[in-house]
Amino acid sequence: MEMFNDDDFTNGFDPEILLSVERFEEMVKKREHYYFESDELEEIFEFYYQQGQLDQAAQVADFGVLQNPYSAAFFIKQAQLDLSRGQFDVALEHLNQAEIFEPTSFELYLLRGNIYDLTGNPKEAVKNLKIAEGFAEDQVDVVYNALAGVFINWKKFNSAIYYLQLVLNLNPEAEEALYDISYCYFQLEDLEGGAVFFQQHIDKNPFSDIAWYNLAICYNKLELFEKALEAFDYALLINDKNSLAWFNKANTWINLEQYNEALDCMYKSMDLEPGNAVVLCGIGVCLEKMERVEDAISWYNRALEADPLLSDGWYGLGVCFELLGNYPDSISNLQKAVELSPESEEYWFSLAEARERAEQFQEAIDAYQQALSLDMTYFEARVQLMNLYFRLGNTDAAFLLFSEGQLLHPEEADFYYRSAAVFLRHKYEQEALVHLQEALILDFDLYVDFFIYAPDALENEKIVGMIDQYRKP
Repeated sequence: MEMFNDDDFTNGFDPEILLSVERFEEMVKKREHYYFESDELEEIFEFYYQQGQLDQAAQVADFGVLQNPYSAAFFIKQAQLDLSRGQFDVALEHLNQAEIFEPTSFELYLLRGNIYDLTGNPKEAVKNLKIAEGFAEDQVDVVYNALAGVFINWKKFNSAIYYLQLVLNLNPEAEEALYDISYCYFQLEDLEGGAVFFQQHIDKNPFSDIAWYNLAICYNKLELFEKALEAFDYALLINDKNSLAWFNKANTWINLEQYNEALDCMYKSMDLEPGNAVVLCGIGVCLEKMERVEDAISWYNRALEADPLLSDGWYGLGVCFELLGNYPDSISNLQKAVELSPESEEYWFSLAEARERAEQFQEAIDAYQQALSLDMTYFEARVQLMNLYFRLGNTDAAFLLFSEGQLLHPEEADFYYRSAAVFLRHKYEQEALVHLQEALILDFDLYVDFFIYAPDALENEKIVGMIDQYRKP
């Protein structure tokens, strides 16, 4: 048995507990049998368990059962260790033994509920946690948290929110509950509801930086960027050491295309977490957007030194090398990104673009198709693939792709503007006019983007005339 050292005294344990640990270790070393009070043994167990010394904790639990064979406490400790080791059936057996001696144990039903949750039996988990609630007394918030976790895993997010609110009623500063509620609203795709909840929580708890932070995140997702910035400012006024708030405030500035401000926030986040690969990558994004491509590459490389498995870092490098016209390096980095995150349609799309520019046409087609297989509504990929099919003379495939897009995007003006530009580029003027008209009817104001997609259209009298026809007086 490994003895503890003097440094353990700095870990917040009562010196008397450490003396008990020392005495227990002496007993084990001498292979003798000392007497310990039950409470004392439980404290020794907790010492080892919190230190992650599970073998030593198991020795204490086994000794506790030997010395107190009619006490539930040490059967529960054995189950706790079984759970840590993934031995769920053994854990349940130990809990069944504990229940014989103490059928009103809060910890017993809490632990059993956790086991059923982990083994994919949410109904039994809830049943046992409900029993635990009745015996919990001043620890009922622990049960509510556990119930919320079960419902989150069960994807019953409204029920999870209900129990998380009960946690917050008991402890308004429960940070984990605030983050979990935010997650639930995101999963429900009810960002408006999330914003309302956090605003109401702030009305009662105006100095909760975590609530202000999560309100800002909701506003960000709702594209209410000015409101998001205001909420981030309040969060940071309360706690300017919140690295996540600085990081996500930077992302808000990126959404507003204010890259200098974004970079300042990223640097503040980095000062708080110097080795955070995601933040280092975020600095690279800002510099890339500012067209400081060589600087961006340097920061992406720093991010990848910190975390070689960070797909966003490889993606950023791929985009930067493409901007420099270095398609071989762009492709190799983007390929690494899709290997790490094969479910990202954005990565596949960028890889397809790079391969197309490198004239690797079949590989580009495969990558565009992969992006569309992940998200059939990704109309940018659809239009780019249409264009490539036309470019290669495969008009049947191009028209079929467009027809599928019409079914998927009947109200998406940008799809029709982009498609019209492709038809015009490949000399299908009549089709271009028909689909430009559809786009103008859906959203006239986006016509300016059409001239970005098809700059030569400014010289086409039919197109200019059609746009003038739909222009409101």
